[in-house]
Amino acid sequence: MTKRTNAKLDSEHFSLSSIFRSQVFFLIMIMVVIGVIVTLINPRFLSVRNLFNIVLSVSTIGIVCVGMGTVLISGNFDLTLGPMISILGIVMALMISRFSIGLTLIAVVALGALIGAFNGVLVTRVRAHSFIVTLALSVVYEGVALLLAGGTYISLEGRFRIFAERAWGVIPAPTLVFVAVIIGAFIVYRFTKFGRLLFAIGGNEKAAYLGGVKVRLYKVLAFSLAGGLYGIGAIVLISQLGVVYPSTGFGYTLPALAAIAVGGIALSGGKGSALGIFLGAVLFGLISNALVLTGVDPFWRNVAAGFLILFAVGVSGIVEQ
Repeated sequence: MTKRTNAKLDSEHFSLSSIFRSQVFFLIMIMVVIGVIVTLINPRFLSVRNLFNIVLSVSTIGIVCVGMGTVLISGNFDLTLGPMISILGIVMALMISRFSIGLTLIAVVALGALIGAFNGVLVTRVRAHSFIVTLALSVVYEGVALLLAGGTYISLEGRFRIFAERAWGVIPAPTLVFVAVIIGAFIVYRFTKFGRLLFAIGGNEKAAYLGGVKVRLYKVLAFSLAGGLYGIGAIVLISQLGVVYPSTGFGYTLPALAAIAVGGIALSGGKGSALGIFLGAVLFGLISNALVLTGVDPFWRNVAAGFLILFAVGVSGIVEQ
């Protein structure tokens, strides 16, 4: 009887311990604490419209975070995200005035997947770290974006504004896409062979290779999937802006990488979750929104946001020890 009781207590202790050592748990706690403090200062924070605005503000970065996160899970970096958004946005703007909207959208996503596959092939063939390879490619793509746009902006001329609208007059359309992508990522990571093998490769590439896994192929597929998601992100973003500049996507790479790290995706690979990516991205939007509602000086917002992110990452490090 005593042994059974002890076993039950040990099981309960392990269960509680695993909850309190969860990255997701601490992210939620941080968000709740920030939410309570901001609500006491400005009750408008908890309004339905404001909460939707928070998710809307991170919808694009959340979509591309899934792509970059998938590459990181496989044990690689992808720093081409920003320039690829610019290239794909420019292609979208150039095509939409000449072809149907449906064909344009398919072409943008397909081109993103193709460029992503090209990135993956180079990473798997060149004997250098993916960080260096994709950093070099990002510089190349920045130049390509400038060449395609001729150094100026290109307008959609109001032809595609669907992602600037709200479904049922309440839910922002980009938010629906973001949630759909997160759900898709959850299914892929948890219930597909592709997802399981990506985690295996990122966790121990040599063991995966010796186990018969086609490591290079799956890495290329991860990069290709990321490229397709960058295409979706570009479509959502440019539809809202109505115009694209050669530098439109340049500022997305580092914030996406930071959101992913905060969300618990291991930079060394083999670890992470779709929910973590979602919460990491939303935390960024929540911080930005909270600083606006509390009237923080604009020049201090990035400083405050940076320290809050460092705090979140620091808690993550403590939790994982």
